Parts: sequence; C-alpha cells; structure tokens
Amino acid sequence: MKKGDIVSVVAMSGEYVGEFISNDNGLTIANPKMIVNSPNGGMGFSKGVAVTGEENPPSMTFSTYVFVVPSSEKIAEAHTSAVKGEPLIQAPAEKKIIT
Repeated sequence: MKKGDIVSVVAMSGEYVGEFISNDNGLTIANPKMIVNSPNGGMGFSKGVAVTGEENPPSMTFSTYVFVVPSSEKIAEAHTSAVKGEPLIQAPAEKKIIT
C-alpha cells in the first residue's frame, strides 16, 4: 500500500475506510469513515469514528487492528464522494428528452 490508497481497516471496534498515510508507530488513515448499517439493510459511512469524538476527524491512528486491505473500487469511489461531499449519482445540468 502506498500513501493515498483507499484502505479498509478491520478493528475490534468495527470496520473503517480511509486514505492510507503510514504504518509507522501505528496505522494512520486520513478522512476516516466508520462503516455502519443503514435502515434499509445496506451500509453507509458514519460522520465520526467515536460516539463522543469530533465529527469527520481529519485522521486517526490505530495502535492495534485485525487487518488492513485495499478497499474495493466501489467502496473507494463511495469514500471519495463522501469526503468531497459529492452525490454518487449526479443529475445533468440540462434537462432534455432523449429520443
């Protein structure tokens, strides 16, 4: 893994997705998002990584974790959209009927 790769980290507290920063003195990821279950049975990202922590922290460091792997392309795209605040599906600027 190289700096900036989107990775999935499995820890005893749950699963997290973020941008790999380093594995020196703990595993550090930027723009961490905790994976949560959505009401409709799907999954999504939480706004924070701890109930009492700040919303959308810029980074987090794991002192222990179960494993880390590169995220799937679909999850990496969703993470990038969530961090940038872009919707996954964008409506066209111009509305027209295609025949």
